[in-house]
Amino acid sequence: MKAVSPAICEIILELQNLQSISNFSLGGGTNLAFQYNHRISEDIDLFCPNIIGKQGFNKVIEDVKEYYGARARNFDDPCDINDQFSFIRFFIDTKQGETIKVELLQNMKNLYDIEIKDNIKLLSKKDIGLFKLISAANRSAKKDIYDLDFITDEIPLINLFQELKVKTLKFNTDEDKTIFDLNKNLSPIEFPELLLQFDNSTATRNLPMHSHDNISIIEGNKTWIESKISWRSKVRKLYSHLGKDFPGPVGTKIK
Repeated sequence: MKAVSPAICEIILELQNLQSISNFSLGGGTNLAFQYNHRISEDIDLFCPNIIGKQGFNKVIEDVKEYYGARARNFDDPCDINDQFSFIRFFIDTKQGETIKVELLQNMKNLYDIEIKDNIKLLSKKDIGLFKLISAANRSAKKDIYDLDFITDEIPLINLFQELKVKTLKFNTDEDKTIFDLNKNLSPIEFPELLLQFDNSTATRNLPMHSHDNISIIEGNKTWIESKISWRSKVRKLYSHLGKDFPGPVGTKIK
């Protein structure tokens, strides 16, 4: 079974072939599902490193409506503050009867070159990992931890943590801020304990979010329990590297 359905792959290619979306690359969990085939992912998150502003997003909406007609619907700018702090969300009904949530995010800086696989433009696993570290520290979604566990099987968490420090120093001006900074995101660099808060999932509807936090694992991959144990072990090693005491358990949760 494929973690990303052929119908979703078709939509991604169609979107990236639209002129107004040609500089957007696939990010988020669907990027990783496409590469690792570890869990089913049904959302499309497209990232652009530049600010296209409201005019750019309006052009996207125009192009998408022209291409998909009534199959594209529920267009929304949940943030809608100014040219820098805005993004768009909409839904596309596939020919096979699926409904796909699409989010386009701007000013999402990447350190590494865009990759191409099966003609789909992808953010690198390292760049996805850096976004996921910030997301996991603030959104506390199980999907983010599950994805990070796969990334850090390939790229050690300590290395990814150091890369996050590099990125934070490189992109530190007001012009580099994104919609995620509106919630005054905390950094795992300062608060590594946030990487262990994944059982307390939170989300804000005016920011990009998962459709749900249920993990649909492809047969043969790690279970959520296995992944959670693996992730805690990696964070423990990070704490040792940082010379910090690893936090003890706080109560008991059965999930």
